[in-house]
Amino acid sequence: MRFLYALGLTGLFLFGLYHSLSRGIFDLSISLLAFTLSCNLFGPQGGHSLNSPSAYNPKVPRWRWSPPLGPLPGSPKGSYLKQDNGVSIWYAELGCEHKGKDTPVLLLHGGQGNSNQMHLQAKDLVRDRYVVVTDTRGQGRSPYAGFDDMHYDDIARDTIALLDHLDLPKVAVVGWSDGAITGLNMAMNYTDRIDRVFAHAANAHHNQSTPTHETFPPLRNNNDWASFNVLDIDRAGDPGDPYSYPILSPTPNKEEASNSAVAKMWATEPTWGADAFALIKAPVWIVGGDRDEAISRNQLDAMAAWTPFAGQLLLPQTGHNAHAQDSKLFNFAMRYFLEMNFDEQLPVY
Repeated sequence: MRFLYALGLTGLFLFGLYHSLSRGIFDLSISLLAFTLSCNLFGPQGGHSLNSPSAYNPKVPRWRWSPPLGPLPGSPKGSYLKQDNGVSIWYAELGCEHKGKDTPVLLLHGGQGNSNQMHLQAKDLVRDRYVVVTDTRGQGRSPYAGFDDMHYDDIARDTIALLDHLDLPKVAVVGWSDGAITGLNMAMNYTDRIDRVFAHAANAHHNQSTPTHETFPPLRNNNDWASFNVLDIDRAGDPGDPYSYPILSPTPNKEEASNSAVAKMWATEPTWGADAFALIKAPVWIVGGDRDEAISRNQLDAMAAWTPFAGQLLLPQTGHNAHAQDSKLFNFAMRYFLEMNFDEQLPVY
Protein backbone atom coordinates (compact mmCIF):
# COMPACT_ATOMS: atom_id res chain seq x y z
CA MET A 1 0.00 0.00 0.00
CA ARG A 2 2.79 2.39 0.87
CA PHE A 3 4.47 1.67 -2.47
CA LEU A 4 1.26 2.52 -4.37
CA TYR A 5 0.94 5.71 -2.34
CA ALA A 6 4.51 6.64 -3.27
CA LEU A 7 3.79 5.98 -6.93
CA GLY A 8 0.83 8.33 -6.71
CA LEU A 9 2.99 11.01 -5.18
CA THR A 10 5.54 10.44 -7.93
CA GLY A 11 2.90 11.24 -10.51
CA LEU A 12 1.89 14.35 -8.59
CA PHE A 13 5.42 15.66 -8.44
CA LEU A 14 6.15 14.84 -12.08
CA PHE A 15 3.09 16.87 -13.01
CA GLY A 16 4.43 19.72 -10.87
CA LEU A 17 7.86 19.26 -12.44
CA TYR A 18 6.41 19.76 -15.93
CA HIS A 19 5.09 23.16 -14.88
CA SER A 20 8.18 23.96 -12.79
CA LEU A 21 10.52 23.74 -15.77
CA SER A 22 9.09 26.93 -17.23
CA ARG A 23 9.48 28.69 -13.85
CA GLY A 24 13.12 27.76 -13.39
CA ILE A 25 12.84 25.57 -10.28
CA PHE A 26 13.92 22.23 -11.70
CA ASP A 27 16.33 21.46 -8.86
CA LEU A 28 13.71 21.92 -6.18
CA SER A 29 11.15 19.72 -7.98
CA ILE A 30 13.65 16.87 -8.29
CA SER A 31 14.76 17.29 -4.68
CA LEU A 32 11.21 17.34 -3.34
CA LEU A 33 10.37 14.27 -5.42
CA ALA A 34 13.28 12.29 -4.00
CA PHE A 35 12.59 13.60 -0.52
CA THR A 36 8.89 12.69 -0.58
CA LEU A 37 9.54 9.22 -1.94
CA SER A 38 12.12 8.51 0.76
CA CYS A 39 9.71 9.67 3.47
CA ASN A 40 6.83 7.56 2.21
CA LEU A 41 8.72 4.46 1.17
CA PHE A 42 10.99 4.23 4.19
CA GLY A 43 9.66 6.66 6.80
CA PRO A 44 7.05 6.11 9.52
CA GLN A 45 3.43 5.64 8.54
CA GLY A 46 0.65 8.04 9.40
CA GLY A 47 -0.55 11.45 8.39
CA HIS A 48 1.17 13.37 11.16
CA SER A 49 4.33 15.43 11.23
CA LEU A 50 7.41 13.25 11.64
CA ASN A 51 8.75 15.77 14.17
CA SER A 52 5.65 15.75 16.39
CA PRO A 53 5.02 13.39 19.32
CA SER A 54 1.25 13.54 18.86
CA ALA A 55 -0.38 10.30 17.76
CA TYR A 56 -1.89 9.86 14.31
CA ASN A 57 -5.68 10.20 14.36
CA PRO A 58 -7.30 8.69 11.26
CA LYS A 59 -10.51 10.67 11.94
CA VAL A 60 -8.75 14.02 11.52
CA PRO A 61 -7.19 14.81 8.12
CA ARG A 62 -3.71 16.23 8.48
CA TRP A 63 -4.72 19.58 7.01
CA ARG A 64 -7.27 20.01 9.83
CA TRP A 65 -4.85 19.05 12.57
CA SER A 66 -3.56 21.73 14.93
CA PRO A 67 -0.30 20.39 16.40
CA PRO A 68 0.68 21.53 19.90
CA LEU A 69 3.21 24.27 20.50
CA GLY A 70 6.58 23.28 21.94
CA PRO A 71 9.62 24.76 23.67
CA LEU A 72 12.16 26.85 21.83
CA PRO A 73 15.70 25.41 21.74
CA GLY A 74 17.30 25.94 25.13
CA SER A 75 14.06 27.40 26.51
CA PRO A 76 15.53 30.92 26.45
CA LYS A 77 14.46 33.53 28.98
CA GLY A 78 14.90 36.19 26.33
CA SER A 79 15.10 39.96 26.69
CA TYR A 80 12.96 43.04 26.14
CA LEU A 81 13.49 45.92 23.76
CA LYS A 82 11.86 48.92 25.43
CA GLN A 83 11.13 51.52 22.77
CA ASP A 84 10.75 55.26 23.28
CA ASN A 85 7.09 55.03 22.23
CA GLY A 86 6.32 52.86 25.27
CA VAL A 87 6.03 49.60 23.35
CA SER A 88 8.17 46.70 24.62
CA ILE A 89 9.04 43.73 22.44
CA TRP A 90 10.27 40.36 23.71
CA TYR A 91 12.99 38.62 21.73
CA ALA A 92 15.53 35.82 22.05
CA GLU A 93 18.72 34.98 20.19
CA LEU A 94 19.29 31.31 19.35
CA GLY A 95 22.33 29.56 17.90
CA CYS A 96 24.60 32.45 18.86
CA GLU A 97 27.66 30.28 18.26
CA HIS A 98 26.84 30.48 14.54
CA LYS A 99 26.52 34.28 14.44
CA GLY A 100 28.51 35.74 11.57
CA LYS A 101 28.65 32.53 9.52
CA ASP A 102 25.53 33.12 7.42
CA THR A 103 22.77 35.68 7.11
CA PRO A 104 20.77 35.74 10.37
CA VAL A 105 17.31 34.18 10.21
CA LEU A 106 14.34 35.99 11.72
CA LEU A 107 11.39 33.74 12.62
CA LEU A 108 8.03 35.51 12.80
CA HIS A 109 4.96 33.84 14.31
CA GLY A 110 1.26 34.06 13.50
CA GLY A 111 -1.45 36.34 14.87
CA GLN A 112 -2.77 35.82 18.40
CA GLY A 113 0.24 33.59 19.01
CA ASN A 114 3.89 33.60 20.02
CA SER A 115 7.31 32.41 18.93
CA ASN A 116 6.71 28.89 20.21
CA GLN A 117 4.51 28.34 17.17
CA MET A 118 7.77 28.20 15.21
CA HIS A 119 9.61 25.87 17.58
CA LEU A 120 10.12 23.14 14.99
CA GLN A 121 11.70 25.59 12.56
CA ALA A 122 13.89 27.05 15.31
CA LYS A 123 15.11 23.59 16.33
CA ASP A 124 16.05 22.80 12.75
CA LEU A 125 17.82 26.08 12.07
CA VAL A 126 19.89 26.43 15.24
CA ARG A 127 21.98 23.44 14.22
CA ASP A 128 24.02 25.76 12.00
CA ARG A 129 22.33 29.19 11.89
CA TYR A 130 22.00 32.22 14.13
CA VAL A 131 18.28 32.77 14.69
CA VAL A 132 16.23 35.58 16.22
CA VAL A 133 12.69 35.03 17.46
CA THR A 134 10.38 37.80 18.67
CA ASP A 135 6.86 38.00 20.03
CA THR A 136 4.75 40.60 18.24
CA ARG A 137 3.63 43.63 20.24
CA GLY A 138 0.82 42.76 22.65
CA GLN A 139 1.16 39.01 21.97
CA GLY A 140 3.01 36.19 23.66
CA ARG A 141 5.61 37.58 26.07
CA SER A 142 5.33 41.11 24.69
CA PRO A 143 3.02 43.23 26.89
CA TYR A 144 -0.14 44.82 25.58
CA ALA A 145 0.89 48.33 26.62
CA GLY A 146 1.84 51.62 24.97
CA PHE A 147 -0.68 51.32 22.12
CA ASP A 148 -4.32 50.53 21.42
CA ASP A 149 -4.75 49.34 17.85
CA MET A 150 -2.74 46.75 15.92
CA HIS A 151 -1.34 47.55 12.48
CA TYR A 152 1.06 45.61 10.28
CA ASP A 153 3.06 48.79 9.62
CA ASP A 154 3.64 49.20 13.37
CA ILE A 155 4.69 45.57 13.73
CA ALA A 156 7.16 46.01 10.88
CA ARG A 157 8.59 49.14 12.53
CA ASP A 158 8.95 47.26 15.82
CA THR A 159 10.86 44.53 14.03
CA ILE A 160 13.20 46.97 12.29
CA ALA A 161 13.84 48.61 15.67
CA LEU A 162 14.81 45.19 17.00
CA LEU A 163 17.24 44.63 14.12
CA ASP A 164 18.78 48.04 14.87
CA HIS A 165 19.05 47.11 18.54
CA LEU A 166 20.83 43.86 17.68
CA ASP A 167 23.02 45.59 15.07
CA LEU A 168 21.77 43.31 12.30
CA PRO A 169 21.96 45.14 8.96
CA LYS A 170 20.13 42.41 7.03
CA VAL A 171 18.14 39.26 7.83
CA ALA A 172 16.40 36.40 6.05
CA VAL A 173 12.77 36.15 7.16
CA VAL A 174 10.78 32.96 7.66
CA GLY A 175 7.24 34.00 8.56
CA TRP A 176 3.94 32.26 9.07
CA SER A 177 0.54 33.92 8.56
CA ASP A 178 0.80 37.35 10.24
CA GLY A 179 4.55 36.79 10.44
CA ALA A 180 4.66 36.26 6.68
CA ILE A 181 2.65 39.44 6.15
CA THR A 182 5.13 41.31 8.36
CA GLY A 183 8.04 39.87 6.40
CA LEU A 184 6.51 41.02 3.11
CA ASN A 185 5.78 44.44 4.63
CA MET A 186 9.45 44.77 5.60
CA ALA A 187 10.54 43.68 2.12
CA MET A 188 8.33 46.40 0.60
CA ASN A 189 9.26 49.23 2.96
CA TYR A 190 12.75 48.38 4.26
CA THR A 191 14.24 46.81 1.17
CA ASP A 192 17.88 47.17 2.25
CA ARG A 193 17.26 45.23 5.49
CA ILE A 194 15.79 42.07 3.98
CA ASP A 195 17.93 39.39 2.36
CA ARG A 196 14.99 37.13 1.41
CA VAL A 197 11.49 36.15 2.59
CA PHE A 198 9.97 32.68 2.97
CA ALA A 199 6.33 33.78 3.30
CA HIS A 200 4.03 30.98 4.44
CA ALA A 201 0.23 31.45 4.56
CA ALA A 202 0.10 35.20 3.95
CA ASN A 203 -2.65 37.15 2.22
CA ALA A 204 -2.41 40.30 0.12
CA HIS A 205 -5.82 41.72 1.01
CA HIS A 206 -8.09 41.27 4.01
CA ASN A 207 -11.00 40.89 1.60
CA GLN A 208 -9.93 37.66 0.00
CA SER A 209 -12.20 38.18 -3.00
CA THR A 210 -9.60 40.83 -3.95
CA PRO A 211 -8.04 40.53 -6.52
CA THR A 212 -11.13 39.84 -8.61
CA HIS A 213 -12.29 36.31 -9.22
CA GLU A 214 -11.84 36.76 -12.95
CA THR A 215 -8.12 37.47 -12.51
CA PHE A 216 -7.25 34.95 -9.80
CA PRO A 217 -10.21 32.68 -8.97
CA PRO A 218 -10.39 32.10 -5.20
CA LEU A 219 -10.13 28.52 -4.05
CA ARG A 220 -10.60 27.19 -0.55
CA ASN A 221 -10.16 23.47 -0.63
CA ASN A 222 -13.05 21.24 0.45
CA ASN A 223 -15.00 24.26 1.75
CA ASP A 224 -12.95 24.07 4.92
CA TRP A 225 -13.46 27.79 5.60
CA ALA A 226 -17.02 27.13 6.78
CA SER A 227 -15.69 24.93 9.58
CA PHE A 228 -12.53 26.93 10.33
CA ASN A 229 -13.79 28.36 13.61
CA VAL A 230 -14.96 25.04 15.00
CA LEU A 231 -11.74 23.17 14.27
CA ASP A 232 -9.00 22.82 16.84
CA ILE A 233 -7.02 25.79 15.58
CA ASP A 234 -5.98 27.69 18.72
CA ARG A 235 -2.82 29.50 17.71
CA ALA A 236 -1.96 30.61 21.24
CA GLY A 237 -2.55 27.33 23.05
CA ASP A 238 -5.35 26.27 25.39
CA PRO A 239 -5.81 28.04 28.74
CA GLY A 240 -3.44 26.51 31.23
CA ASP A 241 -1.02 25.30 28.61
CA PRO A 242 2.51 26.69 29.10
CA TYR A 243 2.33 28.70 25.87
CA SER A 244 -1.06 30.33 26.42
CA TYR A 245 -1.48 34.10 26.67
CA PRO A 246 -2.32 34.21 30.41
CA ILE A 247 0.82 32.30 31.31
CA LEU A 248 3.31 33.92 28.94
CA SER A 249 2.13 37.51 28.90
CA PRO A 250 3.30 40.19 31.39
CA THR A 251 -0.22 41.64 30.95
CA PRO A 252 -2.38 38.51 31.33
CA ASN A 253 -5.54 40.54 31.93
CA LYS A 254 -5.21 42.04 28.44
CA GLU A 255 -5.85 38.85 26.48
CA GLU A 256 -9.32 39.87 25.29
CA ALA A 257 -8.10 43.33 24.27
CA SER A 258 -5.14 41.85 22.41
CA ASN A 259 -7.24 39.30 20.56
CA SER A 260 -9.80 41.96 19.65
CA ALA A 261 -7.10 44.27 18.30
CA VAL A 262 -5.66 41.48 16.16
CA ALA A 263 -9.11 40.52 14.89
CA LYS A 264 -9.79 44.14 13.95
CA MET A 265 -6.48 44.23 12.05
CA TRP A 266 -7.42 41.05 10.21
CA ALA A 267 -10.74 42.65 9.20
CA THR A 268 -9.13 45.77 7.72
CA GLU A 269 -5.56 44.89 6.70
CA PRO A 270 -3.59 44.34 4.54
CA THR A 271 -4.84 46.19 1.47
CA TRP A 272 -1.99 45.55 -0.94
CA GLY A 273 -2.15 45.39 -4.69
CA ALA A 274 0.34 44.83 -7.49
CA ASP A 275 2.07 48.18 -6.94
CA ALA A 276 3.01 47.28 -3.35
CA PHE A 277 4.56 43.94 -4.31
CA ALA A 278 6.47 45.58 -7.16
CA LEU A 279 8.50 47.41 -4.49
CA ILE A 280 10.07 44.18 -3.25
CA LYS A 281 13.72 43.80 -4.22
CA ALA A 282 14.57 40.60 -2.31
CA PRO A 283 14.05 36.98 -3.34
CA VAL A 284 10.64 35.75 -2.15
CA TRP A 285 8.88 32.43 -2.05
CA ILE A 286 5.12 32.49 -1.58
CA VAL A 287 4.29 29.29 0.28
CA GLY A 288 0.98 27.74 1.28
CA GLY A 289 -0.74 24.53 2.24
CA ASP A 290 -2.78 23.17 -0.64
CA ARG A 291 -5.78 22.85 1.70
CA ASP A 292 -5.35 26.09 3.63
CA GLU A 293 -8.65 26.71 5.40
CA ALA A 294 -7.88 30.39 6.12
CA ILE A 295 -6.28 31.74 2.93
CA SER A 296 -7.89 31.59 -0.51
CA ARG A 297 -5.69 30.29 -3.29
CA ASN A 298 -6.16 33.51 -5.27
CA GLN A 299 -4.12 35.29 -2.58
CA LEU A 300 -1.10 33.04 -3.15
CA ASP A 301 -1.41 33.21 -6.93
CA ALA A 302 -1.69 36.99 -6.92
CA MET A 303 1.27 37.56 -4.59
CA ALA A 304 3.46 35.20 -6.60
CA ALA A 305 2.47 36.93 -9.84
CA TRP A 306 2.93 40.45 -8.47
CA THR A 307 6.27 39.95 -6.69
CA PRO A 308 9.19 40.23 -9.15
CA PHE A 309 10.65 36.80 -9.90
CA ALA A 310 8.93 35.22 -6.88
CA GLY A 311 8.68 31.48 -6.48
CA GLN A 312 5.48 29.74 -5.43
CA LEU A 313 5.28 26.50 -3.48
CA LEU A 314 2.23 24.49 -2.41
CA LEU A 315 2.83 21.96 0.34
CA PRO A 316 0.72 18.83 -0.28
CA GLN A 317 -2.06 17.73 2.04
CA THR A 318 -1.52 20.53 4.55
CA GLY A 319 -3.54 23.50 5.74
CA HIS A 320 -2.86 26.86 7.36
CA ASN A 321 -0.58 25.18 9.92
CA ALA A 322 1.58 23.44 7.32
CA HIS A 323 4.80 24.38 9.13
CA ALA A 324 3.67 22.20 12.04
CA GLN A 325 1.49 19.64 10.25
CA ASP A 326 4.38 18.50 8.05
CA SER A 327 7.41 20.18 9.54
CA LYS A 328 9.84 17.80 7.86
CA LEU A 329 8.80 18.81 4.34
CA PHE A 330 8.34 22.45 5.36
CA ASN A 331 11.80 22.64 6.93
CA PHE A 332 13.37 20.96 3.91
CA ALA A 333 11.87 23.59 1.60
CA MET A 334 12.75 26.37 4.04
CA ARG A 335 16.40 25.30 4.14
CA TYR A 336 16.51 24.85 0.39
CA PHE A 337 15.36 28.45 -0.04
CA LEU A 338 17.68 29.85 2.63
CA GLU A 339 20.68 28.12 1.06
CA MET A 340 19.92 29.12 -2.53
CA ASN A 341 22.21 31.52 -4.37
CA PHE A 342 20.59 34.54 -5.98
CA ASP A 343 21.71 37.24 -8.38
CA GLU A 344 19.48 39.95 -6.93
CA GLN A 345 16.08 38.22 -7.25
CA LEU A 346 17.05 35.64 -9.85
CA PRO A 347 18.12 32.17 -8.69
CA VAL A 348 21.61 31.06 -9.68
CA TYR A 349 21.98 27.44 -10.83
